[in-house]
Amino acid sequence: MEPWIYAITIPVMALAIDLLVGEPPNRFHPVVWMGRLIGFLDGKVSRKEPRRAGREKALGVLVAIIPIIVFVLAFTALLAVVREFLGVIIWALACAVLFKTLFAIRALETHTAPMVEDLRRNDLDAARRKAAMVVSRDVNKLDRPHVISCAVETVSENLVDSVLSPMFYFGLAGIPGATALRVSNTEDGMIGYLSEKHRNVGWFAARLDDGMHYVVARMSVPFIMLALALMGKDWRGAWRAAKRDHKQTSSPNKGWPMAAVAGGLGVRFEKIGYYSMGEGEVPTDPTVIRDTIKVMKLTGVLFFILVLIPLFAVLGIQVQLFLENLLLGLW
Repeated sequence: MEPWIYAITIPVMALAIDLLVGEPPNRFHPVVWMGRLIGFLDGKVSRKEPRRAGREKALGVLVAIIPIIVFVLAFTALLAVVREFLGVIIWALACAVLFKTLFAIRALETHTAPMVEDLRRNDLDAARRKAAMVVSRDVNKLDRPHVISCAVETVSENLVDSVLSPMFYFGLAGIPGATALRVSNTEDGMIGYLSEKHRNVGWFAARLDDGMHYVVARMSVPFIMLALALMGKDWRGAWRAAKRDHKQTSSPNKGWPMAAVAGGLGVRFEKIGYYSMGEGEVPTDPTVIRDTIKVMKLTGVLFFILVLIPLFAVLGIQVQLFLENLLLGLW
């Protein structure tokens, strides 16, 4: 087995599957399985004694750590068994298919691009319904510019969470690394300080997710700037906005890619009462949604070529094979 060959073919196959096929049905999607286990464990935490915040926080650590251990071990063991009994080619294909489910480029486009046609037809209600599927805020009273802002905020924010971070952790530690990142991110979305119910139980999940995205969120800015430059957009404006506005979000990470994209496209992203970032006005032309999707996709491809592949070839594939061999040795 020549690891460097598979270090290139596995991620390339995964990227091709994502761009050409997209997401698998929910019943086959590992992220759905992760959510079910997280929800099950969260449901087992008793909240009948409000004064016992420390106990809830301690249990919250377990709610966060157990799914990470379960899925990292399960996926690593599965791939080890495939390689041992079915051969390295089937193993490489299985790695590619599994890795594809841990990041999402096409899905971000699928959920937001149809809003462009809705808005061109002046069907604001249809655009609002689609916006409601990708943001947690109440969209029923949003005007046209703020519906557009919802879409572009979603794409730029998830550029880190759903694209760059899974690629980075895959580069560091292969499938085990990308799996740990995706479980952590799913936990944050489900229990990370979303409500009073999760104020204590979700504290660790929220902090863990912040920590795992911290470096990548900041790494995203130069790649966004490069993508904007290649598109003929204002890459200098991206840097100005990122420096100035990144602290406006409650998350220590989300403001970096959001502000950079807004600044580079010469528009303002606004969630009324929470943040206003970028340069210019809140967009009224829905084509800015397509521009944001282009920035997201080009940034992802640049990061894939310049970070993921060399990092996975040097480190990630070796870490994954080491862990697989370790589990086989315990068989």
